[in-house]
Amino acid sequence: MKAGWLHIFLLLGSCVLAQKPDLLPDTLKLCQGDSVMLNIQQSYDNYSSVYWTTPAGIITNTSRLSVKKPGKYVVKVESAYFSKKLKDSVYLMVLTRPQKFLRDTVICGQSSLQIKSSYPGCYHLWSTGEKTTEIEISKGGVYWVKISNGVCSVTDSLFVRVITESKTLLPHEIGFCLNETNKNLSVKTEKGTKLLWSTGSRSYSTSVTSEGWYWVQSTSAPCGDVRDSVRVFFKPCECEMMVPNSFTPNEDSRNDYFFPVSECEYTYFNMSISDRWGNAIFTTYQSNGKWDGRFKGNLCPEDIYIYKIETIEKGSDKKQVRTGHVSLFR
Repeated sequence: MKAGWLHIFLLLGSCVLAQKPDLLPDTLKLCQGDSVMLNIQQSYDNYSSVYWTTPAGIITNTSRLSVKKPGKYVVKVESAYFSKKLKDSVYLMVLTRPQKFLRDTVICGQSSLQIKSSYPGCYHLWSTGEKTTEIEISKGGVYWVKISNGVCSVTDSLFVRVITESKTLLPHEIGFCLNETNKNLSVKTEKGTKLLWSTGSRSYSTSVTSEGWYWVQSTSAPCGDVRDSVRVFFKPCECEMMVPNSFTPNEDSRNDYFFPVSECEYTYFNMSISDRWGNAIFTTYQSNGKWDGRFKGNLCPEDIYIYKIETIEKGSDKKQVRTGHVSLFR
């Protein structure tokens, strides 16, 4: 090499060594689970050697290094043209990413709910525009919050449902027709509400068997217990018809026929019997018609059959339809 070129290289080396190496930043921050690329900020000739000392060990011959483990990273650069090694370091800080913590919830009536963040030291931005760690909610809907610790961030949301608190579940009194086959009390409640009737039923409805007072108690998480009662009475409705629920066609002259009992006069009467699969078994248009438990002359098997009775009472143009089940026994 010529002396002039050697003088230039030595001069360049003196300039580099006269300055503090600035190969890496002093500190880096990243979120847990992410990675960052360490890259020497200066370029060196192809004859340079690069050595990394990391928490995981020593890595050589690369100016770029993808890292994600916290700790100190040291880089050394050697060259035949340097009288001294270049050395710099960076400390990698790994921050915990905020986790989602909100859960869908309900509030009762006009009450409110305090929603508090699990990350008091972080930056917050709520869908309401508030930047506090705690907000008060009194209306239903979807709410979200964005949380950031300066490096890591997460957006979380919740749905708030409002349950209307009602002290009145039942009317004060209710009447049922004497000839009604299904006398039921029922209430409409919010999803998740538990019910208990004075009859012991825990369903949304209960059967009524006698006159008197009945109560129901509803229990929901936000609204607590609510109890209401109703007085039940029976009354005659239009023309009464009594329909048996079983008969025994065994030719012993007792309960051998199925037929409704009524003292009313009809301008139209139709009674049909079908089996559980919907097949027609018997039909009559006579109000005094009776089914003997046979089909085409053959005695039907023991089973539950379905009846349908359609009537129009004399002096009225309103058709009444009664349906139910009758059991055939021998």
